[in-house]
Amino acid sequence: MESPVSFVRREWQALTVFGGVFVIVLLIGVLAVDPAYFYPRLQTDPLLYWLKGLAFAETGHTVARTAINRVPFNYVAMPGVMRAPFMMMFSDFDNQLRAIQLSNIVLLLIIAVMFAYVLSWALPRSRHWIAIGFTFGFLLINPNWVANVFAPLADAPYAAFTLGVIILATRLLTSDRPFGRRALAIAGVAALFAMAFLVKFTAPVLAVYAGVLAAGRPRSHALPRRVKVLTGLGAIAAVAVLIALNWGPLVNRYLPEPFIFLRRASKTGMLLNLMGVALPSSIIPVYHLAFAQYPITKGAFNPAFGATMGDMAITAAGVGISLVLMYGMWRARRRFMPEILYFLAALPVLTVMIPSTRRYLMPYQPFIWIFFYVGAAALLEPVTRRLRPVRVPAIVSVGLAGALVLGLLFLRSQRVAGTTVDRGAAISIGQTRGYVGEVVSTFGDLRRYLETLPRDRSLLIGGPGEGGRWKAIAGLDYYHADSTLAVAARQYDIYVLVECGTVDVCQDFESWDSRFRKRIDSVGPFAYERVFSRSTERAKARVYRLRNPQ
Repeated sequence: MESPVSFVRREWQALTVFGGVFVIVLLIGVLAVDPAYFYPRLQTDPLLYWLKGLAFAETGHTVARTAINRVPFNYVAMPGVMRAPFMMMFSDFDNQLRAIQLSNIVLLLIIAVMFAYVLSWALPRSRHWIAIGFTFGFLLINPNWVANVFAPLADAPYAAFTLGVIILATRLLTSDRPFGRRALAIAGVAALFAMAFLVKFTAPVLAVYAGVLAAGRPRSHALPRRVKVLTGLGAIAAVAVLIALNWGPLVNRYLPEPFIFLRRASKTGMLLNLMGVALPSSIIPVYHLAFAQYPITKGAFNPAFGATMGDMAITAAGVGISLVLMYGMWRARRRFMPEILYFLAALPVLTVMIPSTRRYLMPYQPFIWIFFYVGAAALLEPVTRRLRPVRVPAIVSVGLAGALVLGLLFLRSQRVAGTTVDRGAAISIGQTRGYVGEVVSTFGDLRRYLETLPRDRSLLIGGPGEGGRWKAIAGLDYYHADSTLAVAARQYDIYVLVECGTVDVCQDFESWDSRFRKRIDSVGPFAYERVFSRSTERAKARVYRLRNPQ
């Protein structure tokens, strides 16, 4: 098998061209957009990772809270810790964010090269440049990969570490050199595996890949039993130590979630989500954007795939694509058995997690591409065998490829920002400049107002998934609205933030504002004095000073 270094040396021209375009486009996206645009997008996972990283940068440990009256939240810390050096390097949030985004571009560049290298395993050398172009193009127009540039997410680091383990393990286990002379490579595999586990707890499935590959070594190069036993015991001990170090997040958050979905979610919905949306979206990067109403809109446990006749047809086409992929796995079983079993070992857990299945498949995409390529080639072989060879002019081939790329870009351009849920509410490429300007002006003004509040006596109350946002951006602590809120309101200046910078919430902002304050009043009642308000069509923010009528 060709080494990755040899692959890069041989294909340096294609890597330079496609990689250069990839980096330039992403740099324009990062440097041309004001960081204030990303303020409302710092929520849920990216926010929790940021708070973990901020806690590590400030205190040296990863104990973090979303509010001063809440217990530390259980969440994987490594995606945040990886970004902590940038938080130490810069004091201003905007500079921290820019530095993290630039580092994410470098990370995605490395991932793209590794993905292209893995995809090249299934292609003749004359087509390796196509693998490179496809990989860079896929990552550039896929919304999930682009999101990993603009926010501190876990998907890109996990993909980098797991692919690193797979490539190094493959080089180790397919080499004739004795293991005793590969100490550096073995140490690299161990370090990358540990990092992968600390980013996502599904990393132990890598043992399936390494185990199958080791079992398939020729008898003349089979590993001695003593080496197998020691390696197995060492791997078990390493995993046990990693589990012990992360016992809290594992037991309190990550292990219960799959069982909750398994118990409450629709099994038909799981299967259709996998085969009708997630797997096809790992082959066609904008496939999920073709839905008029994204299936998971109506609920994570019971996705709806029949909102329109068009959506039903898209789901059916997706199932067909997935069947071709599965046929490819069967056809490729002799050559790619380690990759197949590695993918299948993780698939049950990924399938159960309906809202995240599409995102969780990202690190497995080069293998998915291989399986689909093998399946499609096998199905088309009888047809191509009967057809006479036709020499297609190069300009025609380039034109067809260009038309396909333009079609994908057009579909992507219809949902550049705002939402991927409702096609009618999405922001197209022509509306992007105005939309970004509205978000930047609204949230830039909001930040400037919040920074006028005294930090020592001001506390914020934010909406679901937003607790701690302005702690990260402006250094203001949060308070969770509980039965002690009335007491806290006599000791602190408490402000209620009602904000939207994404289209979904802004469509019904007044209703959201009313419902949010009613939830707070369930432990009150309280009076609300509006002290800040900014409103545009697609970005709105209000701040209320909470008054205790008692």
